[in-house]
Amino acid sequence: MPLVSLDELLPKARQNNYAVPAFNVISLEMIISAVKAAEKENSPIIIEYTEGDDTRIPLEYIGRFASDLARKSDVPICVHLDHGNTLKAILRAIKSGYSSVMYDGSALSYQDNAANTKKIVEIAKSIGVSVEAELGTIGPGEDNFTDPGLVNDFTKSTGISALAVAIGTEHGVYKGKPEVDLKRLKDISQETDTPLVMHGGSGLDEEIYAKVIDNGVSKINYYSAMSNKITNRIMNELQDASENEPVYLQDAIDLELKYFEEGMRKVIRLFRKQA
Repeated sequence: MPLVSLDELLPKARQNNYAVPAFNVISLEMIISAVKAAEKENSPIIIEYTEGDDTRIPLEYIGRFASDLARKSDVPICVHLDHGNTLKAILRAIKSGYSSVMYDGSALSYQDNAANTKKIVEIAKSIGVSVEAELGTIGPGEDNFTDPGLVNDFTKSTGISALAVAIGTEHGVYKGKPEVDLKRLKDISQETDTPLVMHGGSGLDEEIYAKVIDNGVSKINYYSAMSNKITNRIMNELQDASENEPVYLQDAIDLELKYFEEGMRKVIRLFRKQA
């Protein structure tokens, strides 16, 4: 199965009322787990890496490794740069095998965000790479939420493949109960046929997923809650094991491979169950 872009995954998801999970990865082991999970569930996924993690592992290494596994897989897999803040990083990603990129111009004015996004779309789509962009700013505070009145103009003028919306979700582990603005999401979905993206998608009550999918969300970014839970589990198991015998780095890696595959399979089933 060839490496695919968002254009080959998300319109179908929106039409058939399910979401494709976008798993943020921070290691090669997580990429292996994600591909195994997708293959065992026979379901498409998106593997994504943020520009902010480039100091840990160069984004080129992630892109080449993930895209190579994707090309060898028998299920559709998109390799996506998440929160690309600079044109330099986006071009690096495109050159190293990413089939999709996100340009995050949310800190800019509407005019600058739209103009920059349009330029990136022109570059990326000319070589078959899809583009996600953000309107509003992901995080708390209604003043930062996506304005439905700007959505139609933004999506049409830029030609993006997916729109990340700010509706009350946040990055990271939730410290309180998130308030997702479903009314705003419904208004946004009525303004565009462009597939919508929900960031901060882990750690929500399960019934929220069905509701956002019903209102046009076709890609859900998933990392923090799952990573936190699995990391704690690994630490506890290694601590218990160390009381009886030495533990090694490979012990942690083996548990990482096992538990992320298990966790990702559950998420895939959860998002497709809404279809």
